[in-house]
Amino acid sequence: MSSAPLGQPAITARPIVTQEMKYAVVPTFPESDPRSKLANGPTGSIGDYVVVYRLGVPGVQAASSDFNFGSLESTGDSLIEAPAGKSQIVVELKMTPDAPTTQKLTLGVNREHRLSYVRIRCRAENFEDAAARTHDVVMPFLSQLSFTHQVALITTGREILETATEARQLSQIAIGAVKRLALGQWASTPEQRRLLTSYREGLSSSEPLYQALSFYKVIEGVLSMRTIEDAALRAQGETPDRESERIPQDINAVLHPSDSVLQSESFAPYLGRKFSEVRNDLRENLRNHISHMDFDVTPFGADSYADVVTVLSALPVLRYMARVLLSSVVPSENDDATHHGTDNSE
Repeated sequence: MSSAPLGQPAITARPIVTQEMKYAVVPTFPESDPRSKLANGPTGSIGDYVVVYRLGVPGVQAASSDFNFGSLESTGDSLIEAPAGKSQIVVELKMTPDAPTTQKLTLGVNREHRLSYVRIRCRAENFEDAAARTHDVVMPFLSQLSFTHQVALITTGREILETATEARQLSQIAIGAVKRLALGQWASTPEQRRLLTSYREGLSSSEPLYQALSFYKVIEGVLSMRTIEDAALRAQGETPDRESERIPQDINAVLHPSDSVLQSESFAPYLGRKFSEVRNDLRENLRNHISHMDFDVTPFGADSYADVVTVLSALPVLRYMARVLLSSVVPSENDDATHHGTDNSE
């Protein structure tokens, strides 16, 4: 398929593209141990959780090739220097000025004496609930730190410990699989190059909201090109004849096997639907919410775990549509080339 990436993954056990991955480890206990009755597998159970968010500097530490449990506290970094003599800093937050209780955060300090992680405790239903509850406390705090100190600040991993069972979940952005080089000849117009730029930005960013906007720009750009082409055909007395693209009814038939495992759930609401319908739905429910700050409705942003989950769920669909549509307007290697690449290797 023209929409499939050239080359094949040369390194397995990585996602096809750089993206968030989660791993869990669940200890087993003998039936005589009370903890055996508490365990609920990799989903977690009702109880107390300790959550660690590793801090990072964008462009220096965003994606990971290793998933090592228990390593986040010792590998984080930031551009914020800790006060002298402090190895940890405890912060108490009120989520609203009149809140009756406070939420305690522990800020870790690395060997360079910079803030390196945030640790927070909570009571939750399971791992997912613990991630949601802590994200909505930690991320607004980090946004305030970023603004106050005027520094770029991201989290590069999250580890959740279920204290009663010692089960753990580790989430990081995993570096994508290496692809073998495939060179051909190609031609491109300025419009096509702008589309390719947006697609590359979508693949290269570690920020889900920006990824979504980048892929949506590709979808919008192809639509704009087609609108211009169709108007030119009508001006010549011709009727545009173009078959509408659809999300396949069986998405597993076109996704890489590892992609199908990770992404089938994202495609489920859109199977068999026209690209135009999916594009319009995502424009109203996602693209506009990301692009605009409308306080007449609930604001949308990366400090909300529910919003991030919404974006992450839509990303595989946006990326797939962007690639299929981009493939329809970017010339193949068999076309006459004005810009070309050739493989001169031995």
